[in-house]
Amino acid sequence: MDPKELIKEALVAQGRAKAKYSNFHVGTALLTEDNQIIHGCNIESAAYPSTMCSERVAIYAAIAQNISTFKAIAIVSEESAKPCGPCRQIIHEYLGNVPIYISDGKNIDNFETHFIKDLLPYPFG
Repeated sequence: MDPKELIKEALVAQGRAKAKYSNFHVGTALLTEDNQIIHGCNIESAAYPSTMCSERVAIYAAIAQNISTFKAIAIVSEESAKPCGPCRQIIHEYLGNVPIYISDGKNIDNFETHFIKDLLPYPFG
Protein backbone atom coordinates (compact mmCIF):
# COMPACT_ATOMS: atom_id res chain seq x y z
CA MET A 1 0.00 0.00 0.00
CA ASP A 2 1.20 3.48 -0.85
CA PRO A 3 2.21 5.39 2.32
CA LYS A 4 -0.11 8.24 1.33
CA GLU A 5 -3.10 5.90 1.36
CA LEU A 6 -2.18 4.71 4.85
CA ILE A 7 -1.81 8.35 5.96
CA LYS A 8 -5.31 9.05 4.62
CA GLU A 9 -6.57 6.20 6.80
CA ALA A 10 -4.76 7.70 9.80
CA LEU A 11 -6.56 10.98 9.08
CA VAL A 12 -9.87 9.13 9.31
CA ALA A 13 -8.82 7.76 12.69
CA GLN A 14 -7.64 11.20 13.85
CA GLY A 15 -11.17 12.46 13.32
CA ARG A 16 -12.37 9.97 15.93
CA ALA A 17 -9.94 11.08 18.67
CA LYS A 18 -11.35 11.99 22.07
CA ALA A 19 -8.99 14.73 23.24
CA LYS A 20 -11.19 17.08 25.25
CA TYR A 21 -8.40 17.95 27.71
CA SER A 22 -5.34 18.45 25.50
CA ASN A 23 -7.16 19.15 22.20
CA PHE A 24 -4.28 17.22 20.58
CA HIS A 25 -5.88 14.77 18.17
CA VAL A 26 -3.84 11.81 16.94
CA GLY A 27 -4.82 9.10 14.49
CA THR A 28 -3.10 5.85 13.57
CA ALA A 29 -3.58 3.39 10.74
CA LEU A 30 -1.92 0.02 11.10
CA LEU A 31 -1.44 -2.08 7.96
CA THR A 32 -1.60 -5.81 8.60
CA GLU A 33 0.25 -8.46 6.63
CA ASP A 34 -2.99 -9.34 4.79
CA ASN A 35 -3.66 -5.64 3.97
CA GLN A 36 -6.31 -4.95 6.59
CA ILE A 37 -6.34 -1.48 8.13
CA ILE A 38 -6.70 -1.22 11.90
CA HIS A 39 -7.51 2.29 13.13
CA GLY A 40 -6.53 3.83 16.43
CA CYS A 41 -7.12 7.25 17.96
CA ASN A 42 -6.04 8.82 21.21
CA ILE A 43 -8.64 8.62 23.96
CA GLU A 44 -8.25 10.92 26.97
CA SER A 45 -9.64 10.57 30.44
CA ALA A 46 -9.89 13.04 33.32
CA ALA A 47 -7.72 10.52 35.17
CA TYR A 48 -4.71 11.13 32.91
CA PRO A 49 -2.89 7.82 33.56
CA SER A 50 -5.83 6.02 31.96
CA THR A 51 -5.48 8.03 28.74
CA MET A 52 -4.40 5.91 25.77
CA CYS A 53 -2.33 6.91 22.74
CA SER A 54 -3.58 6.18 19.23
CA GLU A 55 -0.65 3.91 18.40
CA ARG A 56 -1.34 1.58 21.32
CA VAL A 57 -5.10 1.65 20.66
CA ALA A 58 -4.47 0.40 17.11
CA ILE A 59 -1.88 -2.20 18.11
CA TYR A 60 -3.93 -3.54 21.00
CA ALA A 61 -7.05 -3.67 18.80
CA ALA A 62 -5.13 -5.74 16.25
CA ILE A 63 -3.82 -8.09 18.93
CA ALA A 64 -7.34 -8.48 20.33
CA GLN A 65 -8.41 -9.59 16.83
CA ASN A 66 -5.61 -12.20 16.80
CA ILE A 67 -3.56 -10.25 14.23
CA SER A 68 0.17 -10.39 14.82
CA THR A 69 1.98 -9.55 11.57
CA PHE A 70 2.21 -6.05 10.16
CA LYS A 71 3.64 -4.16 7.19
CA ALA A 72 3.54 -0.49 8.27
CA ILE A 73 2.02 2.10 10.57
CA ALA A 74 1.00 5.70 9.85
CA ILE A 75 0.55 8.34 12.54
CA VAL A 76 -1.07 11.74 12.04
CA SER A 77 -1.07 14.67 14.47
CA GLU A 78 -1.13 18.43 14.10
CA GLU A 79 2.61 18.68 14.74
CA SER A 80 3.89 15.46 13.13
CA ALA A 81 4.62 14.22 16.64
CA LYS A 82 6.73 11.11 17.04
CA PRO A 83 5.41 8.26 19.22
CA CYS A 84 5.89 8.64 22.97
CA GLY A 85 8.23 6.32 24.89
CA PRO A 86 5.64 3.70 25.86
CA CYS A 87 4.33 3.59 22.27
CA ARG A 88 7.86 3.17 20.94
CA GLN A 89 8.35 0.18 23.24
CA ILE A 90 5.05 -1.41 22.14
CA ILE A 91 5.88 -0.78 18.47
CA HIS A 92 9.25 -2.47 19.05
CA GLU A 93 7.68 -5.49 20.75
CA TYR A 94 4.69 -6.08 18.48
CA LEU A 95 5.43 -4.52 15.08
CA GLY A 96 9.15 -4.97 14.73
CA ASN A 97 11.04 -2.72 12.37
CA VAL A 98 8.19 -1.80 9.99
CA PRO A 99 8.10 1.64 8.33
CA ILE A 100 6.55 4.33 10.52
CA TYR A 101 5.02 7.12 8.44
CA ILE A 102 4.48 10.38 10.33
CA SER A 103 2.48 13.31 8.97
CA ASP A 104 0.82 16.50 10.13
CA GLY A 105 -2.10 15.60 7.87
CA LYS A 106 -2.10 18.95 6.08
CA ASN A 107 -0.18 17.77 3.04
CA ILE A 108 -0.04 13.99 2.71
CA ASP A 109 2.75 14.31 0.14
CA ASN A 110 4.94 15.64 2.96
CA PHE A 111 5.60 12.89 5.49
CA GLU A 112 8.55 11.38 7.33
CA THR A 113 9.53 7.73 7.31
CA HIS A 114 11.17 6.29 10.42
CA PHE A 115 12.00 2.85 11.80
CA ILE A 116 11.72 1.89 15.44
CA LYS A 117 15.41 0.96 15.64
CA ASP A 118 16.15 4.65 15.06
CA LEU A 119 13.42 6.03 17.34
CA LEU A 120 14.18 3.57 20.14
CA PRO A 121 17.85 2.59 19.87
CA TYR A 122 17.98 0.77 23.23
CA PRO A 123 14.64 -1.00 23.73
CA PHE A 124 13.78 -2.89 26.86
CA GLY A 125 13.80 -6.66 26.55
